[in-house]
Amino acid sequence: MRQQILTRGLWFLGLALAGGCGGGGGDTGGSGNPGGSGSGNPGGSSSGSTSGGAGVSDDGGASSMCMWEGSGWVCPGQGAPPPAGGSDGAAPGQSDAGAGTDGTTTSADSGGAMSGVGPAITFTEFPIDTPSQPGQIVAGKDGNLWFIHQSTKPSALSKMTLSGAFSLYTTPLTNIGPVGIAAGPDGNVWYTKQQGVGFVTPGGQINERGVPGGHDSAGITTGPDGNLWFTEPIANNVANTSPGGNFTEYAVPTADGGPYGITTGPDGNLWFTEQNAAGNKIGRVTPTGTFTEWPIPTMASNAWGIAKGPDGNVWFTEKDGLKIGRITPTGTITEFPVPSGGNPGAIVAGPDGNLWFAETGASNAIGRITPAGAIAEYQIPTPNAEAQGICLGPDGNIYFTELSVNNVGRISNLMGGGTVKPGLMAAPPPAMPCTNDTDCIGAGHTCGGDVCSAMTHTCVGSATMDPGTCSMAAQCWCMSEGATCDATTHHCSFTMFGGPAPLPDAGM
Repeated sequence: MRQQILTRGLWFLGLALAGGCGGGGGDTGGSGNPGGSGSGNPGGSSSGSTSGGAGVSDDGGASSMCMWEGSGWVCPGQGAPPPAGGSDGAAPGQSDAGAGTDGTTTSADSGGAMSGVGPAITFTEFPIDTPSQPGQIVAGKDGNLWFIHQSTKPSALSKMTLSGAFSLYTTPLTNIGPVGIAAGPDGNVWYTKQQGVGFVTPGGQINERGVPGGHDSAGITTGPDGNLWFTEPIANNVANTSPGGNFTEYAVPTADGGPYGITTGPDGNLWFTEQNAAGNKIGRVTPTGTFTEWPIPTMASNAWGIAKGPDGNVWFTEKDGLKIGRITPTGTITEFPVPSGGNPGAIVAGPDGNLWFAETGASNAIGRITPAGAIAEYQIPTPNAEAQGICLGPDGNIYFTELSVNNVGRISNLMGGGTVKPGLMAAPPPAMPCTNDTDCIGAGHTCGGDVCSAMTHTCVGSATMDPGTCSMAAQCWCMSEGATCDATTHHCSFTMFGGPAPLPDAGM
């Protein structure tokens, strides 16, 4: 059963006028018995890794270089998506990594490339003129960039022109400020917040409405039916609202799944991530509320961002799994480990036929993955930027937010000719001395934790592919997953969940 609530009359309380600051009331909706039905055919297994964030990006805007058509930007001359080369849409001349039957999962042994393979791009950073802690970002249909403030001092959204001029619009001081953001079908920019949703017009007028039952909202996207679809992680619902204010909620079949990111897929359905460990799935819901779910092979992956790819598949990020995932419309999941071990968050399809993703944490990078799974990572110029949101701009460039340093970044020259080549600066190894892997507790007592370097006998991250040191299987973090200790080399057979075998000794 589904529950519809029409927010009109007394529930529609106010607008915040253009010009910067404004007030207004959020609507308080009723509550109901959410519904939804259906279940999926679970898939098989794949390789994996481990590490945490938020976000969904929707494209929007208008400019002389790109045109808004239907639900996304078309950018002539910016590079076309590669034609499908297999059942999954792999690029011509490359193996169709991950092809399988409905609901199956395959590994990415032939897909992922080490960081360093990709075109040279150009970074430009725009300092935001007011403290904001910028979060998710989207291109509006007015040809500008819009982003939310994760700081609540003030609770606000900001608009940025392509030349880097900022305008701030405060949201009503009820509950917590904006969380997710999307370009709406009505020409407005919509956002989610605690217990509500809202929209801002191109001129800066703000309207907010309460979500039924006071449920918290998170990811948001424009659906194929002309409604705004969003997730309710705590209430465990996927919901929608019409631009006019009609709410519908659908209960996710898996209890405590934690639906978070959401996007419209190539099949005309809504696809979403379930980030809680109890869920750890990719879900699909039709516009009429029928669900299908597929389990993610990597346990406790913290599935986060999700986006429709240029290859006819849906792509998602695993913040704690340290992977990029691809799922076909029929449910085949393939995972590609991030070479640096960075934490991928928000993800968006670019005009160059690839997908671009933001990495939070120590890697301080923006990543690019081809439809075949080759990954390149690019160092953000400003250290410790903490990349959050990412989107395709109306000028055909990629834009992203830098939460910790209060910047908006732009990536141009997506096809090459820029100044920044792929590759990350190596962090110095921790100084903690050790004799075996279980001496290294920095990354937790779990598969994928720190290992004792066979070269330096100090603790290093397992993502470095160092074979580590052991004298018995009990000293291997991944023993519970079947890892063993080689009595001759004194290395564990693998050090990451479902991961590849360590590199050869190389003279160690």
